[in-house]
Amino acid sequence: MVQQDVRYIYVGLNGGNLTPAGADETWQRRYGDCKAKTALLLALLRELRIEAEAVLVNNSGTDDGLDERLPSPRMFDHVLVRARIDGHSYWLDGTLPAVVPPRAEPVIAYQWILPVSPQGSSLEQLGWAPASRPNEITLFEIDARAGFDKPARIINTTIKRGIEGLQQEVQFAAATPAQLLGAFRQNAIGNTWQTIEDVQWRYDIKAQASILTIIGTGAVDWDDDGDGMRSLALPGGGFNPPEKRIRAAEQDQALPFYNRPDFNCYVTTVRLPSTTRAEQWSHKDDIDNRMFGRAYYRAFDIYDGSLRMVRGSRIEQKEIEAVKAQRDNGRIPLFDNSMGWISYNPGGKNIRTEAGKRVPAAHEIDWTADNVPCLASNAGS
Repeated sequence: MVQQDVRYIYVGLNGGNLTPAGADETWQRRYGDCKAKTALLLALLRELRIEAEAVLVNNSGTDDGLDERLPSPRMFDHVLVRARIDGHSYWLDGTLPAVVPPRAEPVIAYQWILPVSPQGSSLEQLGWAPASRPNEITLFEIDARAGFDKPARIINTTIKRGIEGLQQEVQFAAATPAQLLGAFRQNAIGNTWQTIEDVQWRYDIKAQASILTIIGTGAVDWDDDGDGMRSLALPGGGFNPPEKRIRAAEQDQALPFYNRPDFNCYVTTVRLPSTTRAEQWSHKDDIDNRMFGRAYYRAFDIYDGSLRMVRGSRIEQKEIEAVKAQRDNGRIPLFDNSMGWISYNPGGKNIRTEAGKRVPAAHEIDWTADNVPCLASNAGS
């Protein structure tokens, strides 16, 4: 109710940037900022006999090391509610769209929070763990069965979570299917797309993800390697090499290096030209590597008339010790930054897929589910 029936408007006059409007006033106005919405939520929860408190947070992502800075109200730019039911904490943010339910974790990964209480509270550090689900998955299905010189039917699906997914929900929820189709036809045709037949969008509340699918046709950028051989760099198949972690000489060389949390995944499936055979195809090497606290994973498979690739990357350590960073600096020249090339040789027998290993195609599993095989630890066999 607070998310949907009370409009968000920032109030900053006459002390309003620090003093919230009361619950009754906000309900009568039917608008309020984060402070007003939090006050209304607290009043409603109190009437429901649910324990809850206001919590100050920093939405700009600059709360690292907040406990070592001088105290200042300017360290916080947002307030939300933490409720407790049966010993479990639930986070409620009245400023977010109504598709966001009470959650066991905040939408934004805060490092430090300040609960607001009559007796006063100390800063509280929230626990950190690697993301359990990708914040973005990009799926490509390229149907090239008609041949190398024919347009391919392409299905491109993006799954976005977190703030980017909610921004997309706000942007697309107000548009009709016809308006979405018209907008993408106007802005997207010309590069990947020759035609766009359909655009489908929905917000999956269970998966907490915005799901956008574009269906159409496009030219596949096959490289002609001579003697009938062809090659193609799959979308999203390569990794950029990491940058060195170094500090100026006057800085403390023993300090750790920070990693901004991230987990992304690319899934590309090519239905191979029907005139070719699996043994005529090859691909670049698989990757299973860790550097600077980030996992890098890539796997290929040739199966059932299609060549499949999954490529994932996740931050697994928030901070990297200086010694480990120095060691990984020396490993950068060995980093495999090859693009996800697949190759066709009419006279070749280059199948390189390990026996028994299966990489799922873009259409074979629900990629909004938990434990999708975007990393080596989640890959099936």
